[in-house]
Amino acid sequence: MKSRYVLILCVCVTSAILMSLLGTEKTKRLANTERFDVINVQGRIIFKSSGADMKRGDIYVTGTKLNFATNDARAAIVNQNKGRLILTGNTKGKIKVLPAANNISSRSGALLNVVDLKKHFSDRYLILKRSEVQISKQSFPMDRETFFYLTYEHNGEEIAKKLRNEDDFLILDKEEIYKIDGKAIPYEEKEMTLYYRQDGKGLKINTFTPVFPDNEELKAEVNVLLEGLGKVSEEEQIKEITSYLNDFYGNPHKNNLRDWLKSEFKLEKK
Repeated sequence: MKSRYVLILCVCVTSAILMSLLGTEKTKRLANTERFDVINVQGRIIFKSSGADMKRGDIYVTGTKLNFATNDARAAIVNQNKGRLILTGNTKGKIKVLPAANNISSRSGALLNVVDLKKHFSDRYLILKRSEVQISKQSFPMDRETFFYLTYEHNGEEIAKKLRNEDDFLILDKEEIYKIDGKAIPYEEKEMTLYYRQDGKGLKINTFTPVFPDNEELKAEVNVLLEGLGKVSEEEQIKEITSYLNDFYGNPHKNNLRDWLKSEFKLEKK
């Protein structure tokens, strides 16, 4: 009889341990679902409890109270269960967690005519370190007298900046564009207008906003994204990186993106 009681007691204890372990695992899975790594913050978002600004590398837990300094403040967040999401809100602290956009497009390769140029140089144009854009020699020859140039405003003055070329590749380089009379000026996002000069006349192509993110900062953001995604295929990594760049910075030139992914992350864009 005593052996029977001992057996029943062992079974009960074992069941209790198993239930506890299962409960712990369930709690752990739930916790992982509600915990997100912060990839990037645009604008200012403040943790109410500490008064600290949210920044890259922080952990956001669902339900945490936040203050949004501006209505357009937002953050990119990620975890393995839910992927990449966008955290938004308003100055009253109301929080929304939205699905991230799935835009994985990039700008075309060689440009053959004015229509191609207008489409290529539009909206927010992400440039990773520097971009080399191939342009038809037949339609737009480039030499000392015939060239592309940008105009933009600086300190109330309109600046005209000639763009360098290497054979039929137009070079977009931050250090060259943000330089006046041989001296560097502070970088800031601003609208610029692209022109093509031929026979002493300037043909307006389009107005767009070149975006040159700090390369080390951008790499750090992408590393948080990749770590947060966990074990996914190389194709999925490239898709998520491209979508994130489109969401938070702008649309890159496909060759520029391909070279950057390969040099910085050893990822081959097919």
